[in-house]
Amino acid sequence: MIPGEILYRCGSFNWVPLLGIWAAIGYAPLLALRQFGLRQFMLATHGLTQSEFAYRGADYNKRVSEISSAWNKMCRLKGVAIGSTTTLEYVEWSGRRTNDNILEPNIEGARLMEEYLQVMPSELEIMKQEFERNNLELEKRIAKIEEEKMYLSLDIDVQKMEVEKERKEKRKIE
Repeated sequence: MIPGEILYRCGSFNWVPLLGIWAAIGYAPLLALRQFGLRQFMLATHGLTQSEFAYRGADYNKRVSEISSAWNKMCRLKGVAIGSTTTLEYVEWSGRRTNDNILEPNIEGARLMEEYLQVMPSELEIMKQEFERNNLELEKRIAKIEEEKMYLSLDIDVQKMEVEKERKEKRKIE
């Protein structure tokens, strides 16, 4: 692929600001020149991370309009295939460069990967478990009450039999 022109900056930005659905970010296409077979050189990325913002707050409308107007002033680099070479300045800069978009791992509060991958129960699952627990308790109470009912009905039958026996004895006496 031999590129014709590469968009490398917009307006006063030294990069290409991109407006997304919920936020805006800055993109530096010159970081990828070697992918196009062009000479890689040291570029200005100062302020690139500050160009990221979400569409909320007091001044985001102003920033969106700045970016929109910057897209009317695009700067392009004509692609001349030179081969995958880099300038000495780029090699030195790349060696010193730290990517502030990638967070360093914090070993102090580190947990095992299995802990991160554990499936947390959803609110619905928690409610379902609670319902099943309550249902089980109610079933036990119902079984206990039915057992008591059975004993009471036996007691009633015994009482009826005793009453009948007493009546028969009373009739015999009279």
